[in-house]
Parts: sequence; C-alpha cells; structure tokens
Amino acid sequence: METLGPILVGGHASSAIIAGHYAGLWTTLHSSPGRQWTFRDLAEAAGCKERWVREWCGVLSCAGVLQLTEGPLVSCNKEISGALLPDSELLCFYTCLEFTMDKEPKIGASFKKDGPLGCPYSDYPNFHPWMENWTRVKNKDTNYPQEFVDSVGPELRAALNKGIRVLEPGCGRGLHVKGMAEAFPNSTFIAFDIAEEVVAQNKEENKIANIEYIVGDFCNMPQEWNGTFDYLMIFDCVHDLPHPAEAMKGLKRVLKEDAMVTMVDINTSSDMVKESKNPISAALYNISLHHCMSVSLAMEGVGLGACWGVEKALEMLKEHGGWKEEEISVDLESIVRHAVYRLKKGKGLCA
Repeated sequence: METLGPILVGGHASSAIIAGHYAGLWTTLHSSPGRQWTFRDLAEAAGCKERWVREWCGVLSCAGVLQLTEGPLVSCNKEISGALLPDSELLCFYTCLEFTMDKEPKIGASFKKDGPLGCPYSDYPNFHPWMENWTRVKNKDTNYPQEFVDSVGPELRAALNKGIRVLEPGCGRGLHVKGMAEAFPNSTFIAFDIAEEVVAQNKEENKIANIEYIVGDFCNMPQEWNGTFDYLMIFDCVHDLPHPAEAMKGLKRVLKEDAMVTMVDINTSSDMVKESKNPISAALYNISLHHCMSVSLAMEGVGLGACWGVEKALEMLKEHGGWKEEEISVDLESIVRHAVYRLKKGKGLCA
C-alpha cells in the first residue's frame, strides 16, 4: 500500500476537485486567501448547500488539499485555489478525467484480443468542448497568436501581414485559426476537421470573412490542393490520426514550392523508460490510453498515441514526409510541454 495508497487517495481527491470546480468552491476560496471558513459560511458564499460542502471538505482535507482545524474551520492555500480556477490549465487536466474514466469497461474490453479495437470519436461527445477550453486557456497564457508567430520567426509575421494562403488540418473548434485570421486579415485560411458536427458549429459560431471551414480527412487531402498553400499550421492533431504517415506524405504535396509547416505536438521522449522518470507524463499516457490512442485504433489505425515522442516524430517526418535534416528544426522551449516542428520547403516564406 505504500505505493498504491497515495494513488487511490489522489484518484478520489481528483474527483472531488472537479466537483468543487462545478460548484464554484475554488473561486470562492480564492476570493479570500487565508480565510478560515465555517462550512455554513463557505456554502453560503458559494451558493451551495452546507451538507454537500461539509462532505466535500472531508474528502479534500483528508487528502491534504484543504486544511481543517478545530471548530471545524476550513481553509485553502492560495496557490492551490489559484491553480484550480476556471482559467487554469491544471484544472483542464483534472476535468479531462470526465471523458476518460467513464469508459473503463469498454477500454478494458479493448485490451482483449477478441475485444473492440477502441473507442471511436462518437464515444467522446465532451472531447471537443474540453479541447476548446484547454486551447483557450493555453492561448491566453501564451498571448496567442502573437507570441507563437514571433517564436516561429519574422518571416512568418511578414508573410501573414502581406497575405498568404494558410491551411489548418484537424482544426477542432477553430480557436487557433480564428486567432490567426483575426490578427492577419490579409491572409486567407482554410480549416478542416473530420467531425462534421464541429465544422457545422464553426460555420455558425466563428464566422470570419477570411476563414473557410470544411469537412476533410488529414490522411487523404484532396488532389486539387496540390501546390496551393504557403503555410500549414498543425496543433495537437497528428498523434490522434489513424494513419499519420499518410498525413505526413501529404504535407509537401499541398505546399507551394517555397513554403512552411509548423507542427505543434506533445513534447515527450519516444523512450518510455526515459519518460517514466517524469511523473507528470502519467497524465499524458493516461489521456492517450483513454482517448488519443483509442480513437486512432478504433478507426483501424496505428494508435500512435500522445506520447509518440520527438524522436519518433522526426523519424516519421523524414521517412514518410520526405523532409531532409536541414529542412527541419525543433523548438522545445516556446510552448510548455510541447514541441514545435518547423519545416521549410524550398526557400520557406523568405521567397
């Protein structure tokens, strides 16, 4: 139990942390740092029922997240409450448990040789809203798109200001392309996703004159796109694909002679033994086990997974994408927990 006991406690505490988010308790606690609350006062301030708040405090004081003293009085360290506010990336990692842990019977069955291949996208109705929120939080924290564009290099900003043709595969709810299109109105953007309902929602809610949203398959981009784009931007998408090698083969094909690709994906090592020394990577592997790998395998894909790693990405870009060593650079610093692969075709965007 020395190993499993704390993990068990953490699992139950995580569930209570998520419940506290929906109840508004973290926001209430953070509004008065250092205050010692009675259960009644905390419940009243958060607009909650006292009995529910009392039981919630029991979970999280036993887990060491809240402090409980005689009275009883409950308090919360401001660093903890601040890390669990609605616009926190850490909270996003907690709430992803909502669309992963409810699938355990089917995920477990998928392990078996005679079981299902995995859970398809249709089993994850909450995924796109969660991904939208995570993207929004990350973009706010990094002043997207300005800091991202500057991190890629001055040639990208100059080209976008002048006006270029840009493609975003796997756009999801479209926050990345929307940010770019608003910041660079002289450029035109095509954004596509395989999920028809998401594309329809984008067309309805994210109407911007220089964006066209379409349904499309990254692993089978249309031939009429050949040689028509100046810049491709890819965000946290490739590792979910059923056939990522086919997607990589299409990158150079749809680019003009002088063009650029940025591919943003999770920054891990492909060496699982090496990555096992980093405890937070357990969360990345678990999200992959319950979603990223699962949806790929469910489409009879290769199941690359979120932790495919920098080494594997570089290998595939060269082997399947046809990119040469001198055409690739990797930035591991600009975006937390992410690698940014910069691929330059011909003269890039300097032409």
